[in-house]
This record gives sequence, structure tokens and C-alpha cells, in this order.
Amino acid sequence: MAQETAEMSTALHQKVREIVAVELEMQPAELTDTGHFLDDYDADSLTLITVAARIEKELGITVPNSEWNEMTNLTNVFAVLEKYQDAESLHA
Repeated sequence: MAQETAEMSTALHQKVREIVAVELEMQPAELTDTGHFLDDYDADSLTLITVAARIEKELGITVPNSEWNEMTNLTNVFAVLEKYQDAESLHA
């Protein structure tokens, strides 16, 4: 069971990285986990909203608007998504 969770987590991370890379017009390998979307990758607030919307649509994880400001790099995105993925699985 723990291995399944780890594999799902890896798949989730890969998909999130792909979504962010597409929206930042980069290759997934170019992104670092700690690179700041606004400062390091020249994203703007509209790009970040688009990332959040795609994550919700493609992954089915709803993130409250109040959390979007925390999603400034991949590490933070993963942390927020894991929090809300767990919450949604409890309601399912």
C-alpha cells in the first residue's frame, strides 16, 4: 500500500511538473523544485492562476484561492496539493 502511495505521488509530481512547464513555456527538466515562478522563471500572476486551474481540471484537486499565493515553486505546489489531495480523498 505504501509503495502504491509513493508511485501515485511520483506520478502526481511528474504531472504537476509538466503542467507548470507548459504554462511557463519551458521543458520539465529545466524546472527546479525551488525555482521561484515569478522571480526565476518570469511568470506572472495570470500564469499562476492558469496553473492552478489546470491542476484542478486535470488532477481533480481543488485548491482554495487563498492558497494560490503559497504556490510559488514546485516544492510549495507539491505541499499544497498533498494537503488538499488528502482532504479530497477523505470526502470521496
